[in-house]
Amino acid sequence: MQAIGVARLVVCLACLALSGCEADAPAAHPDTRVVRDRLHPWNNPAHEDYSFLNGVGAVWPEELGHSAIPYDASSGFLIDRCHVLTNLHVVYAANLVSFGVGQTERETGRGAARGLEFLFHGVVVAHGETKIVDHVVEHPEADWALLRLTTQVADRISALPPVTPDLEELQPGTPLAAAGFPADHRALRADGLNFKDLWGSVGNLVDVAASGANGAIAETTIQATRGMSGGPIYMSIGGDAHVVIGMVQSIRGNGLDVSAYQPNVEVLFTPQLLAEIGSAVARTPCR
Repeated sequence: MQAIGVARLVVCLACLALSGCEADAPAAHPDTRVVRDRLHPWNNPAHEDYSFLNGVGAVWPEELGHSAIPYDASSGFLIDRCHVLTNLHVVYAANLVSFGVGQTERETGRGAARGLEFLFHGVVVAHGETKIVDHVVEHPEADWALLRLTTQVADRISALPPVTPDLEELQPGTPLAAAGFPADHRALRADGLNFKDLWGSVGNLVDVAASGANGAIAETTIQATRGMSGGPIYMSIGGDAHVVIGMVQSIRGNGLDVSAYQPNVEVLFTPQLLAEIGSAVARTPCR
């Protein structure tokens, strides 16, 4: 029990440090994040269909225990029927993980992950070469982890396969969007439905930096706070408005006062990175 408690403390401290300890500080900029209802388009501002985001779920190391899930879970997303992508710093040194996914129809539920329709268990099968030193991520472009679930997810929960964008399509000012489960909105909503609402944020690309052999990072004005780590970054390419090109990695300041001078940081999927992920998927096929 003592070892589990220490591990829980290490994971919680790492997640807080990596996602921004000032996430709850008041923002000078208005919080423009909005709820994405994945079941009922008429509840969205322009009646948009966000069913494609139902494959975005909550991820946490199993060693956290049920009481910590509402506060310390982060985000991840299905890339096929049994594999999930998230940040390595989300699962930290854990091997066994849990993944809750799917928006519930009703606004009631039981358990620590209320609002999620399915709960799956899995293991970390591959990850990037990121290192966490003194609560700081070294090589953020490699801050990824691939999870394999022990049970396949139903086809009606959409997967979000990642792609590599053409750099010509990533000019400064390009609109980008993210989705995930920000912890500050979980804490502010006192209805106990901790994961009923998936939140989305829209921003612009500031810059792309090739910072490693297998990956790159994108700096954006997407608003994100603790808990959004591992959520997908998507954009419009050609006729497809929902192309997943990366995932949320870290925030600066409180994550809301973002600008070209203080952007948030995202992992950008390069051909080399997706080849590495694809190789890991091939080694751990769905059954």
